[in-house]
Amino acid sequence: MNKMDFPAARSFALNPEAKPGSPEALAPYQDYGDRTYSTDRYVSREWARREWENMWTRVWTLAGVAKDIPDVGDYFRYDLGPESFIVTRHGAGPNDISAYYNVCHHRGNRLVMSEFGHARSFKCAFHSWEWNLDGTLKNIQDRETFRNAVVDDNPPLSPVRCEVWSGLVFINMDMDAAPLVDFLGEVADHLQPFHFENMHVVKDLETQWPCNWKIGHDAFIEVYHVHAVHPEILTFFNDREVQWDTYANGMSRQLLKFGEVSPKLDDHETLNDGLAYLLSEVEVTPEDFGKRSPNDARRVIQQAKRKWAEKRSIDYSEFTDNQLTDDWNYSFFPNITLNAHPEGLLIQRFRPHRSDPEKMTYDLLVLIRPVADPNYKVPAYMGVEDGTDLSGETRPERMHIEYGAEGLGYVINQDASMMGFVHQGVQSRGYRGARYSDQEQQLRHWHNELERYVRGEK
Repeated sequence: MNKMDFPAARSFALNPEAKPGSPEALAPYQDYGDRTYSTDRYVSREWARREWENMWTRVWTLAGVAKDIPDVGDYFRYDLGPESFIVTRHGAGPNDISAYYNVCHHRGNRLVMSEFGHARSFKCAFHSWEWNLDGTLKNIQDRETFRNAVVDDNPPLSPVRCEVWSGLVFINMDMDAAPLVDFLGEVADHLQPFHFENMHVVKDLETQWPCNWKIGHDAFIEVYHVHAVHPEILTFFNDREVQWDTYANGMSRQLLKFGEVSPKLDDHETLNDGLAYLLSEVEVTPEDFGKRSPNDARRVIQQAKRKWAEKRSIDYSEFTDNQLTDDWNYSFFPNITLNAHPEGLLIQRFRPHRSDPEKMTYDLLVLIRPVADPNYKVPAYMGVEDGTDLSGETRPERMHIEYGAEGLGYVINQDASMMGFVHQGVQSRGYRGARYSDQEQQLRHWHNELERYVRGEK
């Protein structure tokens, strides 16, 4: 393949025959121009201030997983920038989940400090003010010592918008915001067959990175870096023929073909070890594969995977063939990516530091669909260690690791190792801003949406 083969006008199509409305359909092309993007967005405290006031306080962000609070009174804490929230189940219904600012109305103490817990009420540890699960005031200690004008409003916990989509809990500080499904748009329909609501957490990790949150996020909405950072996966990953689609509200996706040799490699005649491993996962031996071209492996895996699933009473009928092999990689504006597979979901979340634009929090969650087969395979790059309980019977504790420490998984560790150096580099006097290729159109789309918020246009 030479450079003339790259479709500068639009991305490659995963399925050129896909009809409008199909989850595989190529989105209408948008031309995002050719300008260079300034670096103040990564280091400027004024930019960070406007970003917080104009964007973070007005968009839907992923707070957590509904299955983590199955019983009335269960809660988890969600921190975003300088704010902290309590997300709790107040009733038995699937959507009986509420979210409140994690703050006591008396003197501003945080009401909950633990990341997960169970409570009959939320009682401040400082002076014992107390609220019910539905946010109503339950008790003011020594109320008779307060003048009526101070407490006669019986202040409830300050609420935030809270909605559940496909088992994932989102919050929005803007009480007048459009519903979550309107914000997500058509990408929510694309992902419906995966049924995230049926999945359970098997890995939960948090770490701090020495960079702006956008530098972290930027690295995961393009695959231009794969040949340099992850060359070992090129034997079974086509990093050139990628379908990227952009949608309203800053949403986008990459559809990434696994089971094909990268065009950057010379050998397209030999069944390499990477392809052989993917074939073995669906019980296809090299002898079964025969003398076919290595680039036939993807289609062979798709066909074999349906038979493999049927033998184990796993229902893959809702999935297209391409969803069985490929990484459906979605970017939900502003700060999460979802790598969706029939086997499970990898969620990455990029959170701003409460006060320093040169620091961020990185979260990694892996969810797996419930299966009885102990040999069920999770895509290797998700970083799920051998021996992990995939049954869903126990929810793993959240791990907190230092930057650079092991735990993220081999592939993501490779990405993480770059983040601090990139943040240092964008501050160089010799750097004039980001110059994106046509492989990085998602970055232009995403940054354009961010700028609209920062400028106060949305």
